[in-house]
Amino acid sequence: MNFLAHSLISLEIDERENKKTLYGNFAGDFYKGLVDKIELPEKLKEGIVLHRIIDGISDRNENFLNKLLMKKFGIFKGIVSDMYIDHFLAKNFDRLFNENINNIENKILYNISENQSFFPKKFAGTFKWIKSENVMSSYKNIDFLERAFYGISQRVRKGEILRLAVKELEKNYSTFEEKSIKEFFYVKEKSIKNFLMNS
Repeated sequence: MNFLAHSLISLEIDERENKKTLYGNFAGDFYKGLVDKIELPEKLKEGIVLHRIIDGISDRNENFLNKLLMKKFGIFKGIVSDMYIDHFLAKNFDRLFNENINNIENKILYNISENQSFFPKKFAGTFKWIKSENVMSSYKNIDFLERAFYGISQRVRKGEILRLAVKELEKNYSTFEEKSIKEFFYVKEKSIKNFLMNS
């Protein structure tokens, strides 16, 4: 799952359970090691726990997108799957959530900004880009998605294959759409249940 998908799961938990998981969940990839050893207020650490639960569920072999992606993308299938999901969530946002994506994006960005004093150095640069480019809502545009894949391909070792991700998406667009949305709602339900059982 990518930034938008992670955020939507947090928003649901935070509003329903009066928690503060959004920051830790959003920035979760930038915090390594044991959660107990991470220097953050306890209430924000819960977001990192949630982030890892979500990743654990979406990394399962039965991920609804795996069969379509494994042969072409191998070890990079998770990155491709995550970005396809954010693309289709952004594209279908009004229909799926009965909300305007720009309003939700602003709400997410404002909430994350409030925790600026805790930003790890690497995350600060990423967040600046996410905010200035309106990344979460821009993912609905194929050309933006293509640029994002190109950027990642330059940062990961042997990542050139990622430059073919949009071409692959366009070959089988409606199947990817159906499976991406199905995958998001499956992971959302399982991760919320798992998180609340353990918190």
